Amino acid sequence: MATPRGRVAPHRTAEQRFGVELRARRTAAALSLRQLAPLVNISHDLLARIERAERRAHRDTVILLDQALNADGRLIRLAEPFTAIIATTPVSGDVDPETVGRTLRQLTADVRAADHTMSAGQTKKLIAGARSASSIAMERHPADLRNDLRRGVAEAYQLAGWMLFDRGNTTAADKAFTEARRNAQQANAIELVAFIGGPNAAFMTTWHGDASTGVAQAYGALAWARRSGNRRLSAFVATMAARAHARLGESELCAHMLIEAESELGRHREDTPDPLWLNVFDAAALAGHRGSCMLDLGSPDRAIEAFSEQHAASPDAFLRNRTIWQLEHAAAKIELDEPDAAANSVDGAIDGLNAGPVSSRVLDLFRGVETQLAGSRCHAAEEAAVRVTALIAAHE
Repeated sequence: MATPRGRVAPHRTAEQRFGVELRARRTAAALSLRQLAPLVNISHDLLARIERAERRAHRDTVILLDQALNADGRLIRLAEPFTAIIATTPVSGDVDPETVGRTLRQLTADVRAADHTMSAGQTKKLIAGARSASSIAMERHPADLRNDLRRGVAEAYQLAGWMLFDRGNTTAADKAFTEARRNAQQANAIELVAFIGGPNAAFMTTWHGDASTGVAQAYGALAWARRSGNRRLSAFVATMAARAHARLGESELCAHMLIEAESELGRHREDTPDPLWLNVFDAAALAGHRGSCMLDLGSPDRAIEAFSEQHAASPDAFLRNRTIWQLEHAAAKIELDEPDAAANSVDGAIDGLNAGPVSSRVLDLFRGVETQLAGSRCHAAEEAAVRVTALIAAHE
C-alpha cells in the first residue's frame, strides 16, 4: 500500500521500533552481528532476525543487549510491550460468580474511561480478571449467568487488545481479540462480535498496512452489525470499511461506505440505550474518520473541512481521538503549504495532552508530524517542531 503524499505511515510495531533502535546502537558501537551475538548468548542469525522484527527478543536477551550497547535502559523500555509478563492466575475456591462478573464489568468500565485519555495502564489486571471470570463461566451455573460472565470476559479482552494495539504490541492484541471474539460468540453477543471484528481487529489490520485484509474483516463484521439491529454500530463498522478503502486508494468504495455510515447513524434512535463501548462513535467521530479518509485519498482541503467539524463537536473525554485528528489536521495543512496553521494544530494537540501520558501509536503520529514540520522555514513551524521533539523525548 502506498503511503499518501506528505504522510509518514504510522505502522511500526513495538518489535520494529526495538529492531530499529537495536540496529542503530549496534552500528554506532561499530559491532557486527557476529561480534555482538556472543556477548548476549545468542546466534548472529537470531540477532539479525530480531533486528528485522522477525523474532522477539526474550527479556533476558534484551537486558544483555541494553548492557552491551550502553543503552541506559532504552532498549528495555522499548521492549516492554512484548516482554511484559501477564498475570494469569485464575480465581480458585468458592466465589460468587455474580460478584466476579460485576467486579470485572466495573473494572472494564473504569479502565475504558481512562483509556480514552491514554492514562490506562491496567492491561495485565484486565486480562487476569477476564481469565478468572472465564474459568468460572465454564462451571455448572445457569446458562444466563454463564453468558453474562462470557460477555464481561469478551468486553475485557476487547479492551485489553485495544490497549495492546495502542502500545504497539499487535501480536498480543490479536490474541486478545481472538479470545474476545470467542467469548462473545459463546455468549451469543452479536453486537460485541461486530465491534471486536470491525473497529478493533479490522482497524488494527488497516492501520498496520494490510488494508486488503482490513477491508475484508470490516465487511465480515458489518454482517454481524446488521444482524444486531443497532444502526449506530452498523455505522461504526461501515466507517472502518471506508478507512480501509481509503488506504487502498479506492475513492468510490470509500465514499459509498461513508454515505452508508452517515445514513445508518442518522437512523439510530437516540432514546435507544447503547453499550458503553459504543459511546466513542458519534457524528463528531464520523467526521474525524471522514477527514482521515480524505487525507489518505489525497484531498487535504476536504480533510480539513471534516477535521474542523470533528473538533467543534468532539467531547473532551475522547482525548486520544482529538489528538490524532489534530495531528492529521496539521498534516493536511502542511500539504496545502500552510505551515502556520499546521503549527497551530500541533500546539493545540500538545496543549490538550496537558503533560499527560501518550501511547506509542500517538507518539508515532507525532514523529510523522515532526518530520513534516522540519522541512518548513516557517518560524512557528520550527517552534512547534521543537515542542514535538521535546514531547517525544519525554515519553521514550
